This record gives sequence, structure tokens and C-alpha cells, in this order.
Amino acid sequence: MYLKSQKKIVPHRAVAVISLIFILVSCIAASGCLSYPGIPDFGPGGSSHPVEKDGKLSAYFLDVGQGDSSLIIFGNKTILIDAGEIDMGDRVVSDLKGLGVTRIDLLVATHPHSDHIGGMQKVLDNFPVGQVLDSGMPHSSVLYERFLETIDKKNIPFKVAVQGDTIDLDPALRILVLSPPEKRFGDDLNTNSIVLRISYGTINFLFTGDAGGEAETALVKSGYAPDAQILKVGHHGSMHSSSEAFIARVHPETAIISLGLDNPYGHPHNRAVETLTDVGATIYRTDRDGTVLVRSDGISYAVKTAKYPGDLVPTLTQKPKVTGTSTAIVPPIPTLPAIPVNISIPLPSIAVPQIGNATAVVISATRFNAPGDDRQNVNGEWVQLTNRGDDTVLLSGWTLSDNSRSTQYTFPAVYLVPGETVTIFSGTGTLNNTALFMGKTEPVWGNSGDSAILKDGSGKIIDLKSG
Repeated sequence: MYLKSQKKIVPHRAVAVISLIFILVSCIAASGCLSYPGIPDFGPGGSSHPVEKDGKLSAYFLDVGQGDSSLIIFGNKTILIDAGEIDMGDRVVSDLKGLGVTRIDLLVATHPHSDHIGGMQKVLDNFPVGQVLDSGMPHSSVLYERFLETIDKKNIPFKVAVQGDTIDLDPALRILVLSPPEKRFGDDLNTNSIVLRISYGTINFLFTGDAGGEAETALVKSGYAPDAQILKVGHHGSMHSSSEAFIARVHPETAIISLGLDNPYGHPHNRAVETLTDVGATIYRTDRDGTVLVRSDGISYAVKTAKYPGDLVPTLTQKPKVTGTSTAIVPPIPTLPAIPVNISIPLPSIAVPQIGNATAVVISATRFNAPGDDRQNVNGEWVQLTNRGDDTVLLSGWTLSDNSRSTQYTFPAVYLVPGETVTIFSGTGTLNNTALFMGKTEPVWGNSGDSAILKDGSGKIIDLKSG
């Protein structure tokens, strides 16, 4: 695992070659020589990797009183962002052990205030740590100095976060540093907090530390996309964070505020709560809801709360039941950053055999009217396909078009396995096992009524859904 700058986008020619290879594999599979492969994830470097079916993401927003601590578990990888106050160190360690954590692959100190790094010493004493990501802001507190000394003593790789850096932890997980910029915002520790955007499939999380004010304004203007369905609200929901412009840009569906019950700071501030409410966000608070768990399969997510993290998911591999004190099943509102390359894969003009029961594939859901301004949120439009049969179906050469037939998308050589769903977004993005992209820069579907028409490779209508 290491930090590096943004990767390059796959050239059209490289993608076409990959598509051709898949078609040849399809032909071999049709003759019984190969078992069905899974849907590949094309990495930005042009490589592909098998998708881990059980590689679900769990994000725990731990109840650590008036402080911050978030744990992300993805397969066998773990990320801990902050660890609360000093007196919460034992509690954080207990929570992590209760969830089956034995190692921290990435430890993030968003900034050196005690309510964020106070419990770090206990974490470092109890778990091996693969790497530390730090804001790089100097601080003379004994707590922070001891934190640095322990990292040095244990020879833990130490990196300073800079806007634009990416972190390689797992090929299916995208971790992008959105702040602080290389030229820091003066010497204010809160403003220079690390802001991370963590994405799995089309689901995006935004972790903001105590960033607010100047940092939020800079992020809106930076050109980096802070859009996220799940937002860890900045600075405990204080009056100095969650500005209207920033929240409008992030447009969260779910907002988690980490704070202590009856805290002396008046958190969360009414203005922050109102701003989040105005954009339609569902607000969770650790002072009232306890630990908040967001579990995602990369295309949708569920939210649960419980007093103790162990009551949510006792092991790394157990799938959570969508029940509990508070549960919300939230459809995705994908707002992936625009990528200036249309990665729709052109198909060579050769006959592609039909594999699987095509009639079992249905248009299971649509969103023709994207939230907000469609022109600013092209990926807010989408069509979902689900395979309700018992056979894996090859979608190569299939088409998806609107009611006017003026816009047509041709599917690359991908398989849709039984019970699985794939979403076709109108805009651009990185192809993976749950998401395909039409590559458009303008809205495709009519808001006042349209039809999605799905045809197989021979031009036969497989399904039609109006909305």
C-alpha cells in the first residue's frame, strides 16, 4: 500500500482490445471450454481484476463522545480515521476487537487535536498498523509528540496527505485525498484537516475531520468532486462547518454527526442541521443513535444504529441483517466525478453468440429525472438491469435506448450472473462489476416521461420500462 498521484484513463484503443478479448472468451465459453467468468473491473491503468463477491464495505461511525472515530472494513482491509479523546482509547480498542479487527492497514489522523488523536496511543499499543496518514500540521502538544514518537519507534510508514493523492489499499476501493492542498490554509489545525473521499462502486463516503469555512469554500472551487451519498459532517456539526454552498455541492443523502451528549459547545448548531435537512439528508447523531453502521454492496446501502458496535456486525465477514433500532434502505444517487473519456466499449462487427436465458433479464429500476440540475448531475440518471433467471447471461452487443431511439448504448462484453444487478449511468466513470456508463455529457432521459428499451444482440426487445 502506498500513496500516489491520480492514475491515467484507459485509452479508447486499449479498451477496445480488452472488449475484443472478452468476446473471444465468450465464444470459447459458449462451446463449453470455460466456465463463466465474473464481470471484470477495468482499472484506470487498463488492467482488470476479479471482483470479490463477498467484498462488501462496512463503515462504522463509532460513538466516542465529543470526538471522532470512524472504522472502514473492506474485505480483510481496515481503515481507522481518528480515535476520539484520550479517555476513549480503551473504548475504541474494545470496539475494534469486538468487530474482529486484528490489524489497522491505514490509520488516519485528520488533525492533531486531542478529540481526534487522543485514543491513538491505545490503538498503536494494541494493533499492528500498516501505514499512518497525517495532516502534516505541526503541533507542540505532548499528546501529538508522543504519537509521532510511537510511530517512529515502531517503524510505521508515515505519509503526509496532499490534495490529489490516492491511496492503494484494495483495487476495488478508491481513496482520494481532497484536502488539505499542498499550500496549507495558514496554521489553523481544523481548516487543514484531512478530507477523504472513499468510493466503492457508485457509493461515495466523505470524511471531513474538522474542516470547515475556508476549506469547504476551497473544495467547492477545487475541481475535485466532493459529491457523496454518505457524509461524516465536519467539526461535529458546528456553526463553522456545513456551509450551504458546500452541502449543496456534496448533496448527501445520509449525514452522520459525531458528538457528545449535552456537550458544552452547543453541537450540532441549528444552522448546520437546517442546511443538511434542506438538501434532504437523513441525519444520524452518535450522541442519540450510538454507533452508526453504513453497509454497502457498491450500488446501494443500508444504515443501522446500535448502542454497541458488536450488536451490529460481530465479525468481519458476517452480513448484517437490515433490522435494528434504526434502519434505512437508500437507493443510490451516483455523483461520480466527470472523466473526460467515454469508456463505452466499441464492439467489433463480428457475430456474438447469445449465452444464457436473455428473457430472464429485466429492467428492474430507473431514474430518468436526476436530483437537482440534470445537466450538472448526468450520472444521477440511470437504468438498472437484473438477471432473475438461473443462467448467466452475456450482454455483449445488447442495446439500451430511450423512447425516441435517438440515443443508443451498446453493451460491452460483460456477463450478468443470476440474481445480480448492473446499473447503466448516463455519464462517464470507471467500469466495474456493478456499473456501466453511456459516456454522455448531457442528460439522456426525459424527465416528464420516457421509456427505456432493452434489446438483445439480434435487435429483439427483451424489456421495456416507462417512467
